[in-house]
Amino acid sequence: MKLKVGIIGCGAIGSELGKAIGSRIPGADLVAVADVDEEKARKLSKNVFPVPRVLSPEELIDEVALVIECASSSAVAAIAEKTLSQGKDIMVMSVGGLLGKMHLFRLAQEKGARIYLPSGALAGLDGVKAAAAGRIDSVILTTRKPPAGLKGAPHLEKAGIDLDALTEEETVFEGTAEEAVEGFPRNINVAATLSLAGIGPAKTRVKIVADPKTSHNVHEIKIEGEFGRLISRTENLPSPSNPKTSFLAILSAIATLEAIVSPVRIGT
Repeated sequence: MKLKVGIIGCGAIGSELGKAIGSRIPGADLVAVADVDEEKARKLSKNVFPVPRVLSPEELIDEVALVIECASSSAVAAIAEKTLSQGKDIMVMSVGGLLGKMHLFRLAQEKGARIYLPSGALAGLDGVKAAAAGRIDSVILTTRKPPAGLKGAPHLEKAGIDLDALTEEETVFEGTAEEAVEGFPRNINVAATLSLAGIGPAKTRVKIVADPKTSHNVHEIKIEGEFGRLISRTENLPSPSNPKTSFLAILSAIATLEAIVSPVRIGT
């Protein structure tokens, strides 16, 4: 029997994932899609076979076994709470929306439900999770993006940083993962994912660099602890449909869903 899946949020990630379900994940059946912009949901629905129904988020949660959230960090808590309250599983792409919401993890445990967090645009999270079984002393994430990949971030507007005026790379943020997610809610989900896999959002340090000379979204992580040192660098091409999203983040969602429906499990 196929896993009944629903996607909430039909932007770049939701649309690509929906198409993949229809074409390459035989163990899953996309039965419903939802978006605050109903036209986006209808557009995705027309590009998937079998054709999923266009429903409200509440209706979708009632109909499926797995909800895939691709909406926004501000919508995560409400979507996750409604899903988990029914004892259903959820895959969260806007991971930043989970920070400070530990009650959702407790709810999942109480209801016997699972919260899946794809690795997104980062490599090396398996090593981070392994290191977290022991003592980790420090975690540092340095993210370098072209200015177009950071536009619209609240931190930049508050600080009066004009990305269009940049001719050389500039560090536009340094702080904790918690602060980074607040200041860049649509641009730095990797910081949230890394912090949840490691030592938490208050202890994970983040540096964000705007670089007009790069076309890649580059994430470097450096971790030190009793295990030794882990250094990872991922150079991502942006999604063709959304420069704020790395293409690898979309692929990680597809790979996570493939793992959910597969009888074979590799690693953690």
